[in-house]
Amino acid sequence: MESEKATYAHCQKCGRWFKIGIRFVSAEAFENAKIKRTTKVCPYCKRASSVSKQSIRFDEIRIDGRITHTEGKYFL
Repeated sequence: MESEKATYAHCQKCGRWFKIGIRFVSAEAFENAKIKRTTKVCPYCKRASSVSKQSIRFDEIRIDGRITHTEGKYFL
């Protein structure tokens, strides 16, 4: 069984984290990715929020239960 991987965006309106449909195979791939600014609708407050590399994070939940958070850094 592989580890579970997910990418989350931080809503600038309500402050909650929500899953977005961007997939990465590893934290290293996430760190090296160049992501253009886009807009996503927060499922909690239903408002559009600007999403950029600095407002997303990559989480990997390993088989042993450990969670690794990798926060984005602005590259563009």
